[in-house]
Amino acid sequence: MLPDGTPNPNYGQVIATGLCACLGFEATLSGMPEDSTVTLIVKMVDNEPIRGIQMDVYHDAGSALEYGDMGVVHKGDKLLNVFDENGDPVTSSNAMQLLSNEIDDYVKVMAYSTNRAQTAGDGEEGSLYIMTYKAPNGHEGLPATITFWLDGVRLPGTSMAPDLLDVTCDYPDSDNAVTFNTSEMGIGDDALPTVFSLSQNYPNPFNPTTRIAFDLPEQAMAKLVVYNLLGQQVNVLTNRYMNAGHHVLDWNGLDANGNSVASGVYFYELRAGDYVAKKKMLLLR
Repeated sequence: MLPDGTPNPNYGQVIATGLCACLGFEATLSGMPEDSTVTLIVKMVDNEPIRGIQMDVYHDAGSALEYGDMGVVHKGDKLLNVFDENGDPVTSSNAMQLLSNEIDDYVKVMAYSTNRAQTAGDGEEGSLYIMTYKAPNGHEGLPATITFWLDGVRLPGTSMAPDLLDVTCDYPDSDNAVTFNTSEMGIGDDALPTVFSLSQNYPNPFNPTTRIAFDLPEQAMAKLVVYNLLGQQVNVLTNRYMNAGHHVLDWNGLDANGNSVASGVYFYELRAGDYVAKKKMLLLR
């Protein structure tokens, strides 16, 4: 049975193992102690392409958290990087619409596409969406723990196309809620960056793996590319829409074909919106 009491359309059908979607939570605090927010990241493992979402988000913090006019929801990687029915990337950032509305004691979150865009369905865990609540009384006004749970979850899968069947298989409901200790959620370090920046890789020199960090103050199409001394493209580390925040990627010294590259000087370049930055690194095998 579905949460509204109606029969599940999947009942009695043989569904291939793994064709489902599972949800989970991650939570952080940010901002100054007297003017703070609580960010809830809803994560998803989509074992088949998903063409939208609908769910209700609850918490037990009462008036210590406010959504209403102060709350905001942003797309996560799963909704930013979507594909058409042929598996080709859809480059428009508006391909998947995301809406939220506070109703009584919960927030209803919905995502839909008018052009049949869908998630990758790659079986990898990624952020579905990011909700930010206002803590009107600051960090000190938060309870020792905050519990979040979902209800009314609908994840329309595409494996039975043209029918879209709910393929939700696991999520934190009221009987399996997730509780966070607010003293362990992390304060301050998770504040969003205010400017674009590209950091020097570490370690440098390196063999065979190095880490590249960069900051995005806003949601943007981000492309990070490694070049050799001749200006030839060696590998693309990312080329997708990414949320505002601090990001870290590793390069393992391989080219786009999975071959180890020779020792020497390489460059890495970040393009995000109008921002372009390039730095040099040294591989010593």
